[in-house]
Amino acid sequence: MILTDRLHKYFENEFNLSEVDSAKLKYSLEIIIGDFSKLLILFILFSILGSRTDFIYSSLALLMIRLFTGGLHFKTYAGCIIFSGIFFYTSIFLKTHIPLNFKIAIILFIFSLLTVVLFAPICGKSRPTYSHRKRQQFKLASTILMFIHFSLYFFTNKNPYFTSSVWVITLQAFQILIAKGVMLYENHKFSFKKTI
Repeated sequence: MILTDRLHKYFENEFNLSEVDSAKLKYSLEIIIGDFSKLLILFILFSILGSRTDFIYSSLALLMIRLFTGGLHFKTYAGCIIFSGIFFYTSIFLKTHIPLNFKIAIILFIFSLLTVVLFAPICGKSRPTYSHRKRQQFKLASTILMFIHFSLYFFTNKNPYFTSSVWVITLQAFQILIAKGVMLYENHKFSFKKTI
């Protein structure tokens, strides 16, 4: 991206960054600008579709949890934005078409909690590798956020934001399972190629 490259070059020259700090800065700028532009495009799309508020609720819930759980990462911007659009559309569809009751919400919470505890965080190849301690901190943070969202869903008389967040967290748990499967498949495929 042109904007990312210009900002990176400016900060690199202005602050005389080391090679490592320069790489970290470039990665951070790519993530921030990429995510902002993707959210802006999706915001416009869902506004046109008449689901602006539901999109805002879903994106806020996802931003809070995904930071700590990770998930699927796509090689192209287009692939990422298409998957994100499908993800948000699905969460909005579930919220508006499948009513939650206490039993369903408890089942979704247990499923999501087990998935996060067992498999999160899922880090993309372009992200830095985290220590075991840092990964445990991410797991704890995501578990606490999930617990807060599900608890507030029960105690706020089914507030629309928390209803959205229940579905977003559940979809994120499915995404973690898929991402873990992809990682296992790629690792197996890579180790299989090495033995040939």
